[in-house]
Amino acid sequence: MRGRWMLAGVLWLATGAHADDGRAGIGRYEALPLAGADGGKGGARALILDTRDGHVWVWSENELITTSDGQRRYGTGFIYQGRLRPGSQPGEFIEPQAK
Repeated sequence: MRGRWMLAGVLWLATGAHADDGRAGIGRYEALPLAGADGGKGGARALILDTRDGHVWVWSENELITTSDGQRRYGTGFIYQGRLRPGSQPGEFIEPQAK
């Protein structure tokens, strides 16, 4: 049950209830549940997009993390996926940029 409330809080923050950039009805952060993410089984996941700067994260309820004392356990976490750039036409394939 704790994970469902945490996911609800993350989605509330991500959908712009807290971080509106001034565009009517569109928040800076948008969240989409990922396919196969069944919150009832402890594996809820969501894609979070920063609509202003293009940063993308995956929020996972059941991620393998390392604690400050070096222990490994499963818990909630954000995984940064990178930054998107706009394309020039619909359906365009955008090659990954070299770092």
